[in-house]
Amino acid sequence: MNIKYILLIYSLLIFPIYAQEDDINSDADASNPQIQGAFGAVTIDGKIWNQLALRPVVPFGELAIAFDIVLYIDQDGNIHDDEWDFSEGEKIKNTLIDKIYYIRYGNRWSGKYFKIGALDNVTMGYGILLNNYSNTLLYPQVRKVGMEFSLNSLGGNLYGFTNDFKENLGLTGIRFAAPIPYGFRFGVSWVGDRNQYLGLKDSDGDGRPDIVDDFPDDKDWYVDTDGDGLDDRFPLEWDIDGDGITDTLSNDVPGWSLDTIIVLDTSIIRKPEPLDVNKESATFNSFAFDVGLPIFDEGQLSIDLYAQFAALLGKTEHPIEKKKESAGYGIIPLGLSARFGPATLNFEFRRMPIGRFEFGYFNRSYEVERAIFQGMSNNQGKIVTKSNTLGKYREQNGFYSSINIDLGSLFDARMAFQNLNGNQYNSELNAIMKASNQSFTAILKLKKPISKIEKANWFYQQRNVPNPFDFEYSESTIMGYNIGLRLGNGMVLTYVFRRTFQDMNGDGDVIDIGEMNNMTRVETSFSF
Repeated sequence: MNIKYILLIYSLLIFPIYAQEDDINSDADASNPQIQGAFGAVTIDGKIWNQLALRPVVPFGELAIAFDIVLYIDQDGNIHDDEWDFSEGEKIKNTLIDKIYYIRYGNRWSGKYFKIGALDNVTMGYGILLNNYSNTLLYPQVRKVGMEFSLNSLGGNLYGFTNDFKENLGLTGIRFAAPIPYGFRFGVSWVGDRNQYLGLKDSDGDGRPDIVDDFPDDKDWYVDTDGDGLDDRFPLEWDIDGDGITDTLSNDVPGWSLDTIIVLDTSIIRKPEPLDVNKESATFNSFAFDVGLPIFDEGQLSIDLYAQFAALLGKTEHPIEKKKESAGYGIIPLGLSARFGPATLNFEFRRMPIGRFEFGYFNRSYEVERAIFQGMSNNQGKIVTKSNTLGKYREQNGFYSSINIDLGSLFDARMAFQNLNGNQYNSELNAIMKASNQSFTAILKLKKPISKIEKANWFYQQRNVPNPFDFEYSESTIMGYNIGLRLGNGMVLTYVFRRTFQDMNGDGDVIDIGEMNNMTRVETSFSF
């Protein structure tokens, strides 16, 4: 029997299965055992696959382990092998890692907490650098198993995270916060991306991103100049450039028995070597510090004041002159956080004195914006990292506000809005001019079933655009929702939708073919 089926059956036999929310709520109480599974359909890389899923959550006191045991099968009965590849050491490691949705001990508000797996909403401090980051945005097309921890130590709190063990500490951050004299609390943070190119999908793990790899599922091959299905380095590839002239007569050519090697084609035109992220990198670092002061806390009312500073440490590109220049810094000289019963309000003054900065640089859309290829031709293209795009922001000032409402057991709602004014690059006019830089985020989550609606949530984000309420899509646009309908007898029909965008041709918009990425999942879950 194939090893993938053996492991699946083994998992079903040894693991008790517990109910959880769609995409597994890692902070939920998993102490009440219920058997749960799901079947349905999911979109992966634009293709629809049938899904059979078991996602058990196994509690051991304060420790909880959630597994992600999934089979994707196409209409011809083929299994999506990325989740079940035991062909070699690195792939075995990644396959086993992918079976863990999370391992969690404690909770975010306890003095001892760690979590391995899916990171759904990561924020450091007041969020000037890292704000609402998620490593699950591209799931299930891209599976990431990250880690975060929080520990009370040395008179303060130490927090850290990394986005994906398979990236070997790709995106990593650490923060320490502690009280200081006169009632203040001081925090210092660092976030770094070891190699932004790791954001490019590489299915076979050979270091060549899929988009420039002629054999994205074969670790040993990656260039096929003439498109005949044979790698240029394959011994039986006698005509690399497909011009009809045998490149070299040697013992590899049938019918040639002489020991002599004769070169027949002296002008072979080859495809250039594609990017190898194992040899090339684009590192980007940042640091921040903040200070806060609680000024009132009584009953359902509390008020805090704070200030933040952050600097991005790396190079960006001037959008007109195309020269490298240092990234900039951002200042929040005054921020206010106020809690009124179930509502929390934040208001901040924001400044970018020299530009080349983005507040909340590492955010929910970071994994999409991290690195993309533009203007693809002949397995080559311009790689645009997120740090490259910072040059379009020049001196800007403005404000940010957000409101969070927790209406008991009914629902959670959050809205956030940023409005900065100053100078910014206009791609249509190829000029730097006065502009408005606005961002808008909205989240709504149903916490309690209503009639036949078992669960529901909705999310929308639009960042760094002239007017987010025009709803003109950009690379920072993320939208999605899921809804679960109770069918009876412990069965729930769930529909999940998520949409992101990438400017693949570098024309400044995301309206062309192939630049809209939709992920859908329809499944029926059962529990008893």
